[in-house]
Amino acid sequence: MDKRGTMEISFGMIFSIIIVIFIIGISVYAITTFLQLGKTTEISLFYQRFQETVDDVWSSATTNKVISLSLPKSIELVCLGSLLTTGTNEYVSKMNVLKEYSSGFQQQNTNTFLYPPQKAGDFAFKKVDKIDVSSLNRGFDCFEVKNGVVKIRLSKSEFDSLVKIQHE
Repeated sequence: MDKRGTMEISFGMIFSIIIVIFIIGISVYAITTFLQLGKTTEISLFYQRFQETVDDVWSSATTNKVISLSLPKSIELVCLGSLLTTGTNEYVSKMNVLKEYSSGFQQQNTNTFLYPPQKAGDFAFKKVDKIDVSSLNRGFDCFEVKNGVVKIRLSKSEFDSLVKIQHE
């Protein structure tokens, strides 16, 4: 009797196909994790460079300069200030999203926020020392990230105890 349409695949062939699919899946996961690690590193370097620059400005007698810092392109805004203030009408919706993603501790003890917080992960909230958030518009202001770069003006006069943050 002729058996048409039946196909016999050995156990070894099926096992090999499963192993290949498994290896491809692991490779995709590893590449995705590696790319995410790159974003996390870039955000961490942003905070480190920002704090170092603020420290340099703070230790000088008088300074007024614009700094350019790199961030992942998925970050849209760098916001500074307090989430406990009312902020400006322009950023109320952004503040509400940041409040949703932050704990009460983060709202009280951090002054630098990356928007959208989902894209920044665990690095969405950070305290940068020696900055004067009261000099900001209503205690909260955001700076747009264009092509992965944010520009912020840092200034300090001779008798200021903290560094003031302004738009370029």
